[in-house]
Amino acid sequence: MLKRFLCSVILLACFSAVFASSMDKRVRSVPKEIREAVFKKPKDNLPSLVKALTNGLGTDAKVKVIHDWICDNIAYDSDMYFSGRISKQDSASVLKKQKAVCSGYSNLMADMCNLAGVEAIVIDGYSKGFGYTGKLGDKSDHAWNAVKKSGGWQLIDVTWDAGYLDYKAFIKQYSTQWLSLTPSQFIYSHLPLESEMQLLPKEKQRSKEMFVKEPYLSGVFFENGLSLGKNACDYTNEINGATTFDFGISKQNLLLVSDLVDREGGSSVKNATWIDHKGSTFSVNVDIPTAKKYRARLLCRPRNALQNPQFFTENEFEQSIRPRVLQLLSEKKITEKEKEFFGEAFFKVDENRRYYPAEDLFATERNNAVTKILKLLDENTGSYAEVMYFDVVPASGYAGFGSDVLRFPTTFRSYGETLNTKLVSPLGAVLKAGEEVRFEIQSKDFLSMAVVVNDALQVMSKNAKAGSFELTLTVPHAQDTLEVMASKDGKRFDGLWFYEIEQ
Repeated sequence: MLKRFLCSVILLACFSAVFASSMDKRVRSVPKEIREAVFKKPKDNLPSLVKALTNGLGTDAKVKVIHDWICDNIAYDSDMYFSGRISKQDSASVLKKQKAVCSGYSNLMADMCNLAGVEAIVIDGYSKGFGYTGKLGDKSDHAWNAVKKSGGWQLIDVTWDAGYLDYKAFIKQYSTQWLSLTPSQFIYSHLPLESEMQLLPKEKQRSKEMFVKEPYLSGVFFENGLSLGKNACDYTNEINGATTFDFGISKQNLLLVSDLVDREGGSSVKNATWIDHKGSTFSVNVDIPTAKKYRARLLCRPRNALQNPQFFTENEFEQSIRPRVLQLLSEKKITEKEKEFFGEAFFKVDENRRYYPAEDLFATERNNAVTKILKLLDENTGSYAEVMYFDVVPASGYAGFGSDVLRFPTTFRSYGETLNTKLVSPLGAVLKAGEEVRFEIQSKDFLSMAVVVNDALQVMSKNAKAGSFELTLTVPHAQDTLEVMASKDGKRFDGLWFYEIEQ
């Protein structure tokens, strides 16, 4: 029996790149007459659409192509959501409008699966979604699906896979991060009203209190082999100085970064987090500058992967990108058609004065032109996906490390690419000139490590027993920064991080 649910709160992935996924080509191969008819007379033509999409496919492939078709054809109704007036969300209403909130997405997913001979239901419950504050409301706020695939029941959130909200604008961005998670992974973001709908053994089911306590973990977190460690973070963490949270990582092809954001002003706090890498584990060190609430975030991306930016500011796009594209055309580095493709590929959101790519995964020629132009402009640098976040608040009496003060050293990109390097000391961002300082760095990534003093390398000694590089020196007066460098061959040294020197 299908449950009908009208949601009032949603979360769609924040504006960080979600790693590219492949959309089923059948999504665009539906005959034109069926595609047009289903939006005009949904009840009469939905069975024909489902048959055209799924004919000859097995159960799992049917679920995937239905999921993909909904992501490609249904936009999130942000106007309805922000107005608070939720209209009909049955499948026919959704198809006529080609917009929905979470209940509409879930109802359509269930109906299409059932028409394809795949058992599916709608689940209502709570989510750590858009507007979630760390507390659950009196009423459930989200809806998703359980679908019976070949391996058993699978939890799916097609709403969150369709795109994301940035301010009040829906930005289409297809993903599959909420399509194939296990129930034990799905539970970190979705809590059904009915406990049995968690699809977990009774001894592992979450109560409301447990759900609220645990951090938000995205689908990308699990897709990339990340896990919580022994000293795991909660959703809200009280700290009294620099605090370490541990994680596991099973893939070595990822670059990781972390940051800290002021929950009130939304601004990023420079050098307030630090990541140590140690093979199959890593840790995030966090401190806060003042006695307020902050949000720590963990982001990652595949090593050596370049992705196009998620957006450009209005001034950046109009004053820099467009003129430089015209310059490329005048230099005959691109064609007139490629320039036109680029212009068609972005749309402006007036509310936040940003330009976003108009996603169409099947517009291959246009997408290739955009990537080519952004590469020529040196704009398609690596974007990171936010994979988790947790809040940090001060313990009683802790005032923070101070405003306008750096807490941890400033890193170079090369440090982010390390796999097994941990800074033991010094962990502070600022060293005092004339003071004696002991450096200790545990690393299996490098053959040699050194500190730059008066334009010369002071090489650290290797403590084979401790597995660390060590050096004691007096901080020089004659320079403003002290840089730590490392070499994999003992010849070429690259910078890892640097300290400010206080005179």
